[in-house]
Amino acid sequence: MKLGKIYGIGIGSGNPEYLTLRAYKILKEVDTIFTVISKNASDSVSKSVVEYVKPQGKIELLVFSMAKTKEEREKQVLANAKKILAEVEQSKNIAFATLGDAMTYSTFGYIYPIIKEKYPQIEIEIIPGINSFSTLSAISQKVLVENRESLHVIPSFKEEDIDNIEFPENSTTILLKTYRSRNALIKRLQKEKEKFSNLEIVYGEHLGLPGERVVCSLEEIKTIPETYLSMIMVKK
Repeated sequence: MKLGKIYGIGIGSGNPEYLTLRAYKILKEVDTIFTVISKNASDSVSKSVVEYVKPQGKIELLVFSMAKTKEEREKQVLANAKKILAEVEQSKNIAFATLGDAMTYSTFGYIYPIIKEKYPQIEIEIIPGINSFSTLSAISQKVLVENRESLHVIPSFKEEDIDNIEFPENSTTILLKTYRSRNALIKRLQKEKEKFSNLEIVYGEHLGLPGERVVCSLEEIKTIPETYLSMIMVKK
């Protein structure tokens, strides 16, 4: 059996003009493109990026479970992997298009080991994409890190853990998925700013998309409705 080739493609934060030339070329040429849609969503940001390319192949939408139980989430990942494998087993070249970078907090990262375990010899190419926090840095025109500064990325956290988050000096901390407990996080950041007056806080949402917003005031952040595609950058 001749297997098709798999491309894991990072497509950036949602603005199709952030696609790399390599990503654009592959999305245009492959037989099938898999991308992600939220369970209760009517449309998909990543699908709109893929459609911008006007691909010759078909587009398949995958739902990744956000269930609390690990077993249910893994069951959904396995089902999605099987859909992908069904295509490559027919010698089709496929792309998995994911927001941000394909190997950074990405749904492709769940699929990749399952495919490699079944077919160690399969050809896979990873095409990097612009991640969300690089996009926030660029749009806000705030240097992400420089010289000996360190970068910390916190992908998610529970409200009860917020007081334990550290903001080291000479560092930038990226807080992803802040919509889940943003009010509690704002209170923590207010306390931090009282101790360190030079603390810089940058909030961004829907970066590169309609409705894009960048805010540097905690008071203003409080007034903004919570949304999934949002994050906070803290420079200290």
